[in-house]
Amino acid sequence: MTIKLTTRAAAHALSTYLEGCGCTVQFVGERLLEVSPPERSQSPREAAIELDAYLRVWRALHPMHDAWRVDPADRRHQA
Repeated sequence: MTIKLTTRAAAHALSTYLEGCGCTVQFVGERLLEVSPPERSQSPREAAIELDAYLRVWRALHPMHDAWRVDPADRRHQA
């Protein structure tokens, strides 16, 4: 999942949160993250649901920041 955030500080905060949840996070831009769910056997659908849940919780904890999913096809225009 690719996630874009409004600020660099928000990107770092979300990265720290997701890594604490066991996710793998890679910065692909100053405000752009590529996130993989924790390693365990699950379907792609279940992985997407899990990542969406983490993102919803983070948004609730950080209402002053915005974060949204980026379509992988549009990622090259987002960095």
